[in-house]
Amino acid sequence: MPQGLLARDSINTSGRLAAFFGGYFAYVGVFSPYLSLWLNGRGFSPAEIGVLVSPMQWARVVGPPAWGWLADHAPAPWVPRIVALAALGAFASAGLLLWDWPFWQLFLVFCLMSLFLSGQVPIAESLTMQVCRGDIGHYGRIRLWGSVGFVVAVLAGGLWFDWIGIEALPSTLLLLLGGVAASALLLPAREVHEPAEGLTSGGSLLQLAHVRPFLLASFLMLVAHAPIYTLFSLWLEQQGYTRTEIGMLWTLGVLAEILLFRVQQPIFARIGLARIWRWSFIIAALRFLLVAASGGSLWMLLPAQLLHAVTFGVHHTASVALVREWFPPRAQARGQALYTMASYGLGGSLGGIAAGAVYEWVGPEATFALSAMAAAIGFAVARKA
Repeated sequence: MPQGLLARDSINTSGRLAAFFGGYFAYVGVFSPYLSLWLNGRGFSPAEIGVLVSPMQWARVVGPPAWGWLADHAPAPWVPRIVALAALGAFASAGLLLWDWPFWQLFLVFCLMSLFLSGQVPIAESLTMQVCRGDIGHYGRIRLWGSVGFVVAVLAGGLWFDWIGIEALPSTLLLLLGGVAASALLLPAREVHEPAEGLTSGGSLLQLAHVRPFLLASFLMLVAHAPIYTLFSLWLEQQGYTRTEIGMLWTLGVLAEILLFRVQQPIFARIGLARIWRWSFIIAALRFLLVAASGGSLWMLLPAQLLHAVTFGVHHTASVALVREWFPPRAQARGQALYTMASYGLGGSLGGIAAGAVYEWVGPEATFALSAMAAAIGFAVARKA
């Protein structure tokens, strides 16, 4: 194939991946900051909100390994169709939010939604690393569109819900999930690899060097982030911030993340992949200490939100790249799934439940202080990877 056609095909493939990440994280940009406000408006307490939000993480314990196994074993052209079917399932189950469910029935609705949502990004991440051939700069240029989608959605969401009311959250989520399903149909196919001998199960993958401390450190990083993801917006509202201002604070962190994605290649080349991954834990501990000590002060929250560029942007890019480096080619989807399961699954779910309980029974400052402690312990574990 001529060089010009090859370059054009690469651009088209990157654009399709960017569209998926933009659509998916636009959904996250409405769901993550504003769900706790919707649930609070329904009369649920912080502890109940922590439990209701937890299926979004618990599903990442069982969902990603199952979806990853399916993607690694399905015929290559079927991989984007698997993501599209999962997206359609999430769309259909989100329609149940239009009904006024009591606590446990609503919990089951979130479980169903989460099962379909849990495997989409790990598969898309493995396809992106396949396209990028491990090029961190290329990966960042694709992945930043997820951050752009998040920024647009969180800003528009703040204005939208201030104007029309938080009751419109379910219908807004349905619209966004429809876009995710459409973009998933355009994802590129997986490359064909020969099966890696002796690495046919998750248990055998855990025997690889670095993997166990990598997964444990990833778990602790998401335990640390859980209070931000589940209760930060509610806490900001209690501090007197409007929904538009809450959206702007979320946006600040993601804008810093977008800038990081644009310039990360020379940073990673100079410092080193594993080293920068380890130091992101120390930055996370500093970030959550700032939130804990801020008392709602904007001047302390601003630098804390800017550090999101490191605690998510750097950490996530390094984690995805380390999966490519430490897992064999035929197990890339399962490697990304194990990372998602340990971090966003176990870490996010246990951290979210604990955050809700500590927030209600001790106080929000204690919640964010425990986040800093979890990140510091994560650094100690990461040094062993």
